[in-house]
Amino acid sequence: MEPRIWISSSGEAPHSVALSGERTVVGRSPEAEVTLEDEAVSWNHLEIERKGDVLMAADLDSRNGTALNGEPLDRPRRLRDGDTLIVGNHRLEVKTGDITPVGATVAASEPAVALNEEERATAAALVAPYRSEGAFAGRPATRAEIAAELHVSERTAQRRLDALAAKLDIPGDAGRDRPRQIAARVIELGLDRPR
Repeated sequence: MEPRIWISSSGEAPHSVALSGERTVVGRSPEAEVTLEDEAVSWNHLEIERKGDVLMAADLDSRNGTALNGEPLDRPRRLRDGDTLIVGNHRLEVKTGDITPVGATVAASEPAVALNEEERATAAALVAPYRSEGAFAGRPATRAEIAAELHVSERTAQRRLDALAAKLDIPGDAGRDRPRQIAARVIELGLDRPR
């Protein structure tokens, strides 16, 4: 089975690209194997290298960076089925198993989680620093930033984050790392995107 990446961005139907060569470059360059028309994407942004059955991803010193499952891709990392890369305003999901038909929704590595409007707005505010055009943030939004974005109190923002964490099965004992874990899960499942 040939590994593929499923590429999606807001307003576009997902499409897939086979990772058939030893090296696949993702960027704005017309010579890149995967060309993304996006000002937030560098000319040569990301490289996915295939070594037998192993896929390795490396950011090519891009201007805005790359995120792997919500974490900055600061060194070459091994890719697994279901991993999600954020390149500019594009979401690239790695699939090494069964192929999803073209035009289908991108399969998540876990069952889909249904969010109401309030939960989706909270998720979007939480991951906004990762998604802001022209900048790469290595952290999720703070409770104060979420409260300001949603025009609610910090206490209400915290309650909404707690509810979102419960829905995503993020344990309450994660401490200071909990917002990052919630953000990583939101990005992985694409829950901040409008439906």
